[in-house]
Amino acid sequence: MTKISVALVSVALASASAVLAQEPLPVAESVVRDVKAGATHSFTVQLNAGDYVAGFVDQRGIVVVATAFLPDGSKIRTFNGPPTGKRQFAIVAEAAGAYRLDLWAPAIKEVEARGGRQNESGSYELKVTEKLSADERFNASPPAKLSNPAVDALRDAVAHGRSNTEAFWQKAAQSGTPLVEPIPTDSKHALVTFLWRGAPGTRNVVVDGSFAGSPEAKRMTNLAGTDVWYLTLRVPSEARFMYRLSPNDPLVEDGPRAAQRQATQQADPLNPRRWFCDPSSSTRYECASMVELPGAPKQPWIARQDGILAGTVSKHRINSEILKNERQVSVYTPAGYHANGRYALMVLFDEGAYLTNVPTPTILDNLIAAGKIPPTVAVLVANPGQTRTKELTPNPQFAEFLAKELVPWVHAHYTVTNDPRLTVVAGSSFGGIAAVYAGLRHSEIFGNVLCQSGSFWWAPDHADFADFDATTETGWLAKEFIKSPKLKLKFWMDAGVFEVDMTGTGGAILEPSRHMRDVLLAKGYDVSYHQYASGHDYLNWRGTLGEGLIALIGQ
Repeated sequence: MTKISVALVSVALASASAVLAQEPLPVAESVVRDVKAGATHSFTVQLNAGDYVAGFVDQRGIVVVATAFLPDGSKIRTFNGPPTGKRQFAIVAEAAGAYRLDLWAPAIKEVEARGGRQNESGSYELKVTEKLSADERFNASPPAKLSNPAVDALRDAVAHGRSNTEAFWQKAAQSGTPLVEPIPTDSKHALVTFLWRGAPGTRNVVVDGSFAGSPEAKRMTNLAGTDVWYLTLRVPSEARFMYRLSPNDPLVEDGPRAAQRQATQQADPLNPRRWFCDPSSSTRYECASMVELPGAPKQPWIARQDGILAGTVSKHRINSEILKNERQVSVYTPAGYHANGRYALMVLFDEGAYLTNVPTPTILDNLIAAGKIPPTVAVLVANPGQTRTKELTPNPQFAEFLAKELVPWVHAHYTVTNDPRLTVVAGSSFGGIAAVYAGLRHSEIFGNVLCQSGSFWWAPDHADFADFDATTETGWLAKEFIKSPKLKLKFWMDAGVFEVDMTGTGGAILEPSRHMRDVLLAKGYDVSYHQYASGHDYLNWRGTLGEGLIALIGQ
């Protein structure tokens, strides 16, 4: 998801000017239209309850945002995607009626105000690639589940005619979901029960979250004769994770049908704690829900503390002759920053995520005010266009850009240290492996590496996670460290225990992270390694960013 796409979502409805008359949306036939900035084109399609429709909008020389609406005119979701090329869309009909898809080309000033670029005119291709009925999508066979006290009590009451489900749902709405219950004989785990209130057309419900398990293992059971669907899991008592509920799920992980989950998944309507969205403007289809069990590690640095002065974040654009592109960077300077000061330096990848999902400026404000780290300048590096996979996987050119263009630019514009012991390179996922690789290539600049759930499964001949099978070799970067002499580097590494290899290919996060840790320790490196009951999730990374900085440059 790109920064410009996220920013435009909040104004997609308000900015629809020059709206054309609605026209039918054909299936399996391309619609090609010219469009000017500021215009909106509307299409409608008749659907029955449970129908699934998916397709794409190919943007040609102009940014085009797609938004779907229910028959009553209320918004379903805005579909995010790159500012060029194809944006995918998919919806599942909640009821029969005419569904609308608006294609909006934002005005030039609206795009440029958010750091992007928009042309005066261009064109697009719109195509529906799939349209399936509910009967074409499903094959129901509920699996066995763990017992849950609350659901067991309801089952017994219903069986004896003593209760309907209304009181159950009222109680669930008051307490919020999922239900969390202790296990008397197991203090290290808790029972977590997810709930969904079904309708006559509900065929299945899947809990899709950042915790381990296949779709079948996370499939809910219907309490016979009721509208209650539930799933009870035994979860570590210190767990923290995000999840969505997917009614009438395709029940597959790979292949074309798996994409249907993008249309069905949504935030839990009974869980007030929304995540991964703007709660003020996003619908349940655009949000996830979060769970933080009572034993989850505290995250003391993510909320602004009273009386602490805020630093400043400024935006810049940097051209790279090495990479032949241009990107945005956000530079955080602490409160009281002045040119005669002495400041540590952090270079952090995935700028947009670390300004929103991870409140990096607030974390730095709190750490510096508490004296946990020295005053620090942070440079948050954006990914231009669709370059993330190419640049943040081990890429010598990107490492050279950091060392020969970005860091010199920072020194030319800001007062920061040139001491590697006070310089940190940091990131998560692909950004995590990029940080470790940058340390390997340029330890004379980056003496500290902060890696959150690094993608150490990556290998040059298997750059896509989907390419992995049982014969794939992982650990390419670990082998590079084995070949290298020991460097002056210090590491923070973390990984989630839910990031476990479920396929036997070695292509996950947890196992390759442990391997990387062991190689570094065997080479004699200073490694602070931590595991959490979490998944591949900014919910965890927003806490470990502060912990990692304290471990690496704490004072």
